[in-house]
Amino acid sequence: MKASSDVLIIGGGIIGMAIAVELRLRQLSVTVVSRDFQQASTLAAAGMLAPQAEAISNTAMLQLCRRSRSLYPEWCAKLEQLTGVATGYWPCGILAPVYTAPETLPQTQAETDPTALWLDQDAIHLYQAGLGSDIVGGWWYPEDAQVDNRALARALQLAAQELGVNICEGVEIEAIEQQHRLACGVITSIGQLQADHYLIAAGAWSSQLLPLPVRPKKGQMLSVQVPKNNHQPLPLGKIIYGKETYLVPRRDGRILVGATNEDVGWQPHNTPAGINSLLGRALRLYPQLQDWQIQECWWGFRPTTPDELPIIGTGPCHNLTIATGHYRNGILLAPITAMLLADLIEGQKHEPLLDHFRYDRFYNKSTPTNKSVMITAPITPVAPQNSSIITKVSTDQLTIAGRTFNSRLMTGTGKYSSLELMQQSIAASGSEIVTVAVRRVQTKAPGHEGLSEALDWTKLWMLPNTAGCKTTEEAVRVARLGREMAKLLGQEDNNFVKLEVIPDAKYLLPDPIGTLQAAEQLVKEGFAVLPYINADPLLAKRLEEVGCVTVMPLGSPIGSGQGIKNAANIQIIIEEAKVPVVVDAGIGTPSEAAYAMELGADALLINSAIALAKNPVAMGKAMGMATEAGRLAYLAGRMPTKSYASASSPLTGTIK
Repeated sequence: MKASSDVLIIGGGIIGMAIAVELRLRQLSVTVVSRDFQQASTLAAAGMLAPQAEAISNTAMLQLCRRSRSLYPEWCAKLEQLTGVATGYWPCGILAPVYTAPETLPQTQAETDPTALWLDQDAIHLYQAGLGSDIVGGWWYPEDAQVDNRALARALQLAAQELGVNICEGVEIEAIEQQHRLACGVITSIGQLQADHYLIAAGAWSSQLLPLPVRPKKGQMLSVQVPKNNHQPLPLGKIIYGKETYLVPRRDGRILVGATNEDVGWQPHNTPAGINSLLGRALRLYPQLQDWQIQECWWGFRPTTPDELPIIGTGPCHNLTIATGHYRNGILLAPITAMLLADLIEGQKHEPLLDHFRYDRFYNKSTPTNKSVMITAPITPVAPQNSSIITKVSTDQLTIAGRTFNSRLMTGTGKYSSLELMQQSIAASGSEIVTVAVRRVQTKAPGHEGLSEALDWTKLWMLPNTAGCKTTEEAVRVARLGREMAKLLGQEDNNFVKLEVIPDAKYLLPDPIGTLQAAEQLVKEGFAVLPYINADPLLAKRLEEVGCVTVMPLGSPIGSGQGIKNAANIQIIIEEAKVPVVVDAGIGTPSEAAYAMELGADALLINSAIALAKNPVAMGKAMGMATEAGRLAYLAGRMPTKSYASASSPLTGTIK
């Protein structure tokens, strides 16, 4: 398919539209696709341009914000000239009252920000009438400003249209296709779209396209209307920036009150608790609000990263750029982000400041610690001379999708009490394939923070899994994210996925129909699919026929530790399969691990039995040894069973 544009931008918020306008002004053809412009956090913001009042401590971030603020007057004037739409830019300054008198803050603040002015209690109440009586002073930041974010969004959209940007709204983005570190297309609800260059500016939704540590932070806001009085000036002519609350006056008499900062995932809507907290803090800051009409309440999702700094710059592909995670400063950083990324995409220059905001700062590889674990009575096997079986085991490798592994034990990463214990346990087990729950890593679920960075992926092979997915569609989407996560961690050719489709929350039994449907789709997309299934021989054969590289029947319900409860069916699967059979789930002890291998399983996947043991490191070692012992026993061949006794010692040649 021929590229339809020079640049395809995913995301229609202020960041995406600002970049689109800047690129179009430089004569590049641009397409912007967005699911819903109304969901962008742009419309839910207050429009403060406040690097000083925000007290940004990161030097690079403060420099970026100041540079962007300095661009605003000319940038807004250019947009207004293009469209005739007023952006509401207002260099009104910000007053930041405090309730406790600082001891050394005035001196230190003046050193870092010479434009700031400290006002004592008398001065601040003279400068702004109506403040709360317990305010004892505050800072005046004359260079901070504001813009009407909704008006700015309208101006940007109109400018983009007039400049010829192709804007597609109501489009669902399903995946970004990649080959050889190049993005080669975007799969959408309206078909495949292609461009020479791609840019992700999807805000809090960016992590649904790439494994970026971006999550939503919900913010609730409200506005009140100042009673109209033609003979009196507006009571507020500057932003009031208090502790956890700010008041942003607009020239039309509205005052915006914000904002909550809630880590509640994608929970929508305004809530009584959220609005009540806003009103309580706002009335303490400026009591006059209590008699004014509440005009509107709204909410939105800010895109935030673990260090609360944006991700700006080149992505994992040479022709893929990222602009997301701007958190509280998306409006402020729009012009500088647009300018620097337009420079980058055009190939004119690279801004060194962007090195502080690279996407891969979250993926620094670390080597697992090699602390020893005390295991009493270590076993040192002595190999007999000229043993063909031992020789066979030493060269007996596990091969999956053309990739070979020395260990036949796969391990998981969940349920450990600490990352250090996980590192030591995996090392003790000898496992080379480690499965990672993509959704839990992406959402930083408890116990998964920093997990992807905690292991040395130059020595371990990542097996991304779709745990937590209830439908075929969810599993396919998460599998795509898992493949991108593996690439970000340096495994460019890793297309493995452990497929789990589990709608049953009580028994955690996999959905056979959903698993088969997802497997068919993922195989078509080039994945090496390792499906987790019930011990169903017919389903196992069907999955093999559609192209799965293993089948993974459960021994008993996941996490139950019940052992192998369906040995007969597993043995049928082993006998009929032409791909490796990996027994997954239910194994609780090394003896059960050895038994599964003695049945003829090619490998095991064990997580809970190791992670929840009293000594996980010792149990990891034991499971590794049991897996090897079981494999050796299977290759050796067990003795025949008999219905009668047979003496071990010979009956002939005995002393009479």
